[in-house]
Amino acid sequence: MKHPEELKRLFTKPDEEVLQQSDVQLISFQENKELFVARFPQLADPFADEWATATSTAREFIPDFEAVNEQANETQILETTMEQGRSLFQTVILYVQLAFPNDSAVLRLFGQPQYDSARNSQLKLPVLLRSTYKQASKEEYKPALLAKGLKEEEIGMLNGLAEAIVAQDVAQQKAKKDRSQAASVRIKTMNAVWEKMATVCQCAKLVFQNDAAKYNLFLLTDSEAPAKEDTTNPPNT
Repeated sequence: MKHPEELKRLFTKPDEEVLQQSDVQLISFQENKELFVARFPQLADPFADEWATATSTAREFIPDFEAVNEQANETQILETTMEQGRSLFQTVILYVQLAFPNDSAVLRLFGQPQYDSARNSQLKLPVLLRSTYKQASKEEYKPALLAKGLKEEEIGMLNGLAEAIVAQDVAQQKAKKDRSQAASVRIKTMNAVWEKMATVCQCAKLVFQNDAAKYNLFLLTDSEAPAKEDTTNPPNT
């Protein structure tokens, strides 16, 4: 099956500029509505109301920078939690070395060889912390570690931080998906506004073919307008 095509903007202007232009053009359209409708019945009511609704709806969406900031915040929390996990793991390994000096077999059981590949992975680090927690909780290791100064709560934190990293990774991934989904809806809504403006622009070429001043009220620059169509047969809206 083919993947759905990515929704793209029909314009290059910033959203806020399009919405401002939409407001201005809508007022001009309403002032000249009878002239438009006389040549293009499709522009009769409820066209203007639909245009106004599309514009006001588009304004209600949060700007993309807010979604970016939310995503960045979730990422920062995740990195902070992972740093806590890395620090705790290194602390436990220090006490393992003190309790079982020169014992490479015990260090392997506690996951020291896996640390370099896991330290920056939100998927691997929780697995390593859980494994280390299980080893540190065993009777053959726990008393010796506590005797050297490792604290009981630090052993429990290994599992707690593993769970926290997993939960925060989910929050980060959700923020990314939420931003993507919000962007898609925002683009779709903004495109609906632009299509109204483009339709009126096309029709204005005929309605005001002898009145450049009025036609300029509805002009969209070529670099920003969608593909031109026959002015006598405007797109359905």
